[in-house]
Amino acid sequence: MASGMDERTTRVLRHIVEDYIATAEPVGSRTISKKMGQALSPATIRNIMADLEEAGYLAQPHTSAGRVPTGAGFRYYIDHLLSRQTLARDEMDQLHRAGEGNGPADELVRQVSRLLSNLAHQASVVVVSSPEQQVLRSVSLMRAGVERILLVTVMRGGWVQHRLIEGEPDLTGDELEKISAYLNEMAEGRTLLQLRSRILAELGKEKARYDRVMGRALTMGARALADTAPGEVFIEGRANILEQPEFAEDVHRLKRILRAFEEKSVIFRLLDRAMESRAIQVSVGLENTVEELPDISVVASGYRQGVSSVGSIGLIGPVRMDYSRVIPLVEYAASLLTTMFEDR
Repeated sequence: MASGMDERTTRVLRHIVEDYIATAEPVGSRTISKKMGQALSPATIRNIMADLEEAGYLAQPHTSAGRVPTGAGFRYYIDHLLSRQTLARDEMDQLHRAGEGNGPADELVRQVSRLLSNLAHQASVVVVSSPEQQVLRSVSLMRAGVERILLVTVMRGGWVQHRLIEGEPDLTGDELEKISAYLNEMAEGRTLLQLRSRILAELGKEKARYDRVMGRALTMGARALADTAPGEVFIEGRANILEQPEFAEDVHRLKRILRAFEEKSVIFRLLDRAMESRAIQVSVGLENTVEELPDISVVASGYRQGVSSVGSIGLIGPVRMDYSRVIPLVEYAASLLTTMFEDR
């Protein structure tokens, strides 16, 4: 029995939440009485529903005699009453296949996210942290024109970043190889942020002033890494938002949600808590950190490479999401991405 409520009250609340999740319609006392096998009369259930409404767990729409769960009602349900579904073996196999292969990291992540959206019938989002927070695997330089050099950084998770360095027309191929080797040695086991700090520290040392290759390596590295590239956001399954009754019937609300999805900063804010957490994060309605989206919920989890956070993956949908299914799906997808990046 959940704390703060007696057993009868928690059973009524659980049935109301689960019926509302399934139907998107206000729930009446007769419906709950039938679901409970007539164990409680409609009159008794109406009294319990009135108490739950007074406590802030239910609300009564103006046009209906039934009740709907509030954000507080959903939160109580998630924290105390939720029974998680067990994922089918076929679903786990599908997710594994989506993340298999040695293709580009961004494409594999998008494949997993796309499948997650299809399985949950919600919009899915993957956030990849800024490259400066990821550990480097290699750094290489190559000529991209008479006065251009291409710096290619590869992260341990497989993410690849390209940066153009203007100028440096007099550097030979041999010198570029030496500079690449020097930067690689400095980069080993470091993030881009740590590499940038190391380069700036080395630039102030005496040796950098008389060693041509070292000096050029440090100068070029400092220039190339001066600007921090933002993280990436991949959204799949926007069409699933259109199919939700509470959004489809309110064009203005739907437009507001879809506009917010176009703003990368909004998505970062939605999944920010999950990025650094090792546990799944569930934000219900007004709990989420984006004021423009009080009518959606976010279920998200971070994925990692060793001790470093690589990003987060989650599902976004109405407050009426089927949390019993969505939570285990997101947890499994996040653990799969963590394993995938550890193996790359």
